[in-house]
Amino acid sequence: MRARMRGQKTSYHHGDLKQGLMEAAATLIDIRGRHALTMREAARRAGVSEAAPYRHFSNLDELLGAVALEGFDMLIDDVEAVSSARAIREAYLAFAADYPGRYELMFGKLGNRKAATRRKHLVADLGELAEKAGGLAALHGEASLRLAGLDA
Repeated sequence: MRARMRGQKTSYHHGDLKQGLMEAAATLIDIRGRHALTMREAARRAGVSEAAPYRHFSNLDELLGAVALEGFDMLIDDVEAVSSARAIREAYLAFAADYPGRYELMFGKLGNRKAATRRKHLVADLGELAEKAGGLAALHGEASLRLAGLDA
């Protein structure tokens, strides 16, 4: 049994720290982009110590991967909630507009292999759902053009 240092807490009580860190990271990514995120900044925005994120994420790539996967879950839920081709298109484009940084993260390079592997499956699922609205490539292209300010 390890001896506790004087004043050391035996457990951490912050609610759902992992989810809090992911929400803080996602918000920062949506506002300032992926490259603005650091583990330190995620901790600061979540109101925890700089060491706290490492209880749930071994590094920044793991946190980014978790945020990207959660984004896919959100987008898939939005698309599954509607049925017409027009509604699917609108839901997809609205997600990209509402969460621009997260959207770019979702389709960008992921440094975490586990998240990248899971993403392949989620993209395939999203592709099946998007078929009715012209396909994932068309929706992704339109969303990307809009985010770049090139929608004509």
